[in-house]
Amino acid sequence: MAGFVRAVALDLDGTLAHGGTLSARAMEAVDAARADGLTVLLATGRIVAEMHAEFPQLENRFDAVVAENGAVLALPGGTRELARPIESELSDALAGRGLHVRRGQVLLAGSACDADLIAADVAALGLDCQLLRNRGELMVLPSGITKGTGLLAALDELGLSPHNTIAVGDAENDLALFDVVELGVAVANAVPSLKHHADLVLDAENGDGVADLLAGPLVRGVHPIRPERRRLTVGHFGNGEVATVPGAQANVLVCGQSGSGKSYMAGLLIEQWVAAGYAVLVVDMEGDHVGLGQLRNTVVLGDGQRLPGPQELVGAFRAQRLSVVLDLSTTPVAERAAYLREVGAVVEVERAISGVPHWIVVDEAHQSLGEAGAATEIFRPADLGYCLITYVPEQLSETARAAVDFTIHVTAAPMPGIAAIGGATLRERGGPERDFTPAARRTPHRRHWHKYVAAELPRHRWFRFREPGGAEVFTARDLLEFTKALHEVDAAAAEFHLCRGDFSRWVVGTLQDRELGAALGAVERDLLARRARDVERARERILAAIESRYGDASVLSRGQQEDR
Repeated sequence: MAGFVRAVALDLDGTLAHGGTLSARAMEAVDAARADGLTVLLATGRIVAEMHAEFPQLENRFDAVVAENGAVLALPGGTRELARPIESELSDALAGRGLHVRRGQVLLAGSACDADLIAADVAALGLDCQLLRNRGELMVLPSGITKGTGLLAALDELGLSPHNTIAVGDAENDLALFDVVELGVAVANAVPSLKHHADLVLDAENGDGVADLLAGPLVRGVHPIRPERRRLTVGHFGNGEVATVPGAQANVLVCGQSGSGKSYMAGLLIEQWVAAGYAVLVVDMEGDHVGLGQLRNTVVLGDGQRLPGPQELVGAFRAQRLSVVLDLSTTPVAERAAYLREVGAVVEVERAISGVPHWIVVDEAHQSLGEAGAATEIFRPADLGYCLITYVPEQLSETARAAVDFTIHVTAAPMPGIAAIGGATLRERGGPERDFTPAARRTPHRRHWHKYVAAELPRHRWFRFREPGGAEVFTARDLLEFTKALHEVDAAAAEFHLCRGDFSRWVVGTLQDRELGAALGAVERDLLARRARDVERARERILAAIESRYGDASVLSRGQQEDR
């Protein structure tokens, strides 16, 4: 079994077992799923020794066991405690009250009927504990320990992401499992509170529900997993309704005219996915997305340095849980195709094995995913999790166009000085196109940064510094040379261009950077305003000096006219 779902975590009592008896059908489904390559974990509130006594060898049928409600982790290499054991003072105090409690490696277990008395002793002793109900049982655990924290520790050991994990349970203590995984599933016999918070409620109870799930279309990858609670906000529609896209398991197209803000919009999506814990690979052709390196757990590779090898790139996703911006802006075009084929093939295999990266974002997608593009043969739209950015979507391959689930069309360019694009539409396949206002980004967007900073521009786009008389004194072929020249040309040449508005015009027209253009335009306007004010003040001072010496200038003027 290979695909998005790489792990399933199963509760024991009320899920795999009923009345102390394991479901034979469910355990057969567990064995079959593991044989097919799925990682299956057991997540139980049971004390390890008690579980061994009632279900000998049970843990051998799972890849890992999270026991004592997240406090103990058992892997093939051994068992370890994930928290300090509850203080013996509490068990002694409860025994003194005549209450029956059982001690595990970390927790204390008792009856939910005694919750008030146990809570009183915890408070009296000043202990940092939490009390958690599990139907008729009560567990006393160190604060912060849940099935969810235990499962995260187990998945970390196994090199798997919680976003590629489904959890199944029946009781209150399974709520914490649902919080950390992509899809929380309640069996039909689950308590009402768990059903209310579940992403999916099964039709069958206990082990029959588990067996159906493990053999069904969600785990097998036939149906995409898109829980509502995992959808991410990208803006607001005109009626105030939130505009969202799936957290994973969809293909998204971002399109619009050149300079309209496509890269800005794609960066907003990437920010949302990374913040939610998804792993993202950004194939950045023009250096538009290097600012995303400021995000937590995100690195920029390439950027004029050595490009990472395919296995090195895969290692960043699997071992370090990183998102990667692969900056190809300084890589010669002739070398990109071969590199993308090699990297793409390895990344697709890794997605089949581990489920990551969850998203592959391809900028200038018409180049690599056109009919003759470098990545067309390895593009697997059925795997989902692609975000394609292009200003010519009609040049994408037929396969790529047919695979799009959500289309974001950027319709209005960013307004100068405002950190959001002017407007866009969102359409889910088969649905209407709706106008929405995109949200603001958290990281800087630098459009075609390396292309304009260090790569030579076409000759007709060079900036030519001139003296006031028109003689050319310096030619800048990119932004670095422009910056250097501005430091070195004399003040007269700089003033000549400032007064004409040449700097802001070049930045907007050539670099297509309206935000920087607005900043330079403000400087140019300030200079013109100061010059006008200086001229006006100079005129007033000259008139004042004349009047001081010869009287009212207006009188002098009338006298001259009469003499004529």
